[in-house]
Amino acid sequence: MKEEILNKLNDPKFYLENFCQIKSKKGGMIPFILNEAQKDLFNALRNHRRIIVLKARQLGFSTAVSGWIYHTTIMNPGVTSALIGYNSDLVSELLDKIKTFYRTTPKGLRPTIKYDTKYEISFPKMDSKIMILPSTENVGSGYTLHNVLLTELPKIEKPEEKMASLLPAIPITGKLVIESSPKGMGNLFHRMWVNDNEYLKKEYGWWWGYSEEEIAKIKADINDPQIFAQEYELTFLSSGRPVFDMNLLIKQRQNILQVGDIVPLPNGEKHMVYEDDGWRFYKQPTFGGIYACGGDVSEGIMGGDYSVAIIWDRRNGEEVAMYRGHIPPDRFAETLNKVGRKYNNALMVIESNNHGLTTITKLFKDLVYPSPYFRQDKLEGVSLSFSEKLGWKTSKVTRPRMIDDFAAALRENSLLIHSKELLDEMTIMVYDDNGDIVAQSGFHDDCVFAACIGFQGFKVLYGKELSQLNYHNYLPKTFAY
Repeated sequence: MKEEILNKLNDPKFYLENFCQIKSKKGGMIPFILNEAQKDLFNALRNHRRIIVLKARQLGFSTAVSGWIYHTTIMNPGVTSALIGYNSDLVSELLDKIKTFYRTTPKGLRPTIKYDTKYEISFPKMDSKIMILPSTENVGSGYTLHNVLLTELPKIEKPEEKMASLLPAIPITGKLVIESSPKGMGNLFHRMWVNDNEYLKKEYGWWWGYSEEEIAKIKADINDPQIFAQEYELTFLSSGRPVFDMNLLIKQRQNILQVGDIVPLPNGEKHMVYEDDGWRFYKQPTFGGIYACGGDVSEGIMGGDYSVAIIWDRRNGEEVAMYRGHIPPDRFAETLNKVGRKYNNALMVIESNNHGLTTITKLFKDLVYPSPYFRQDKLEGVSLSFSEKLGWKTSKVTRPRMIDDFAAALRENSLLIHSKELLDEMTIMVYDDNGDIVAQSGFHDDCVFAACIGFQGFKVLYGKELSQLNYHNYLPKTFAY
């Protein structure tokens, strides 16, 4: 019985729901019953030590993490926990919530406290404490912080410097939760969210805590689709003039598929999205299907740009497979050869710049891939003749053209995009002050270029069944062949 009781007391959900209260929005005190989103986050905290939470407004995550920090601090000796935000009023409110948890806990379970100030509450018998840390450039310096809640990171000034100071203060076994709603692109929070790193990334849109009727009223009150998308639909808004229509990208996000998702097929069967050898397969090739694959090649060094391939179904503009990884150019050719042949010898459109030449040589000369893309390139000189060359050449002339073609296809509803990585990169493509198309500083654009290059293959592929004449019907019948 004692062991069972101790197990329950060590469960933060059980402890908070049975022994702690929070202030009701309608006034008065109510039991702290976790909602589904808060429960999901608590489950993540069991097994992960670095978590980024992208959230809609008013879902209660700061309260939930504050409660989790209160429980783990009072139940474990020698723990120092910290609350950090962009202003003192915000984190003071979080500390006040922790003090409310303490005050509403039954007296027999309350730990002894020593300091109960505006900036700290300490538990001397446990040698543990919870404190507010100002978001200065030296935040965390001189401390060992076992649990940290960092709220609204996009609003903190000079976040890179402050994160560089904070992270060494958190031991490898310590927990760090960074939570915020999206506040625009290009800031540190956005880069941490879209780039590969050690953080578990959790998304909690309005559907985790609002009914359809509630959110319809909120949307009408806001009366601004982009602000609503940012505050409730987890959409990062561009700080520059975006290349792709943001409203269309929001709609495309409804088509994102993850590994394990079940996809219905036109013939009534179902397909499970899966990964194999770095590829993510959304749809299997069909008999008679026509496909185009775009490839953007990098040098294959970890930490550098990615090599990306995206395969499109020419008949309906659907993304059916994608590869994204750090792989040497010659090995990239090998995996393109294998998967391209699987998709009915997909037309292979590979960027010929730099490392792409290695991939092209390996793929078409050594592996004899049967469906290369040839570009028409006007010869320099007096002659008006044309020569055909392997691969897609990106230049100052062709770069805006291929992106404009892709943006037009998006507007015409000719694309069905399944990769989150591609949509994330499309949101950070902007026009700079010179009118050039660039990715915002600190972000990759490899998926965008692979998608655009592959889309150029659409121009030379006919997307419908060919209906050639049957020559047997037109040959003379009077003699044998």
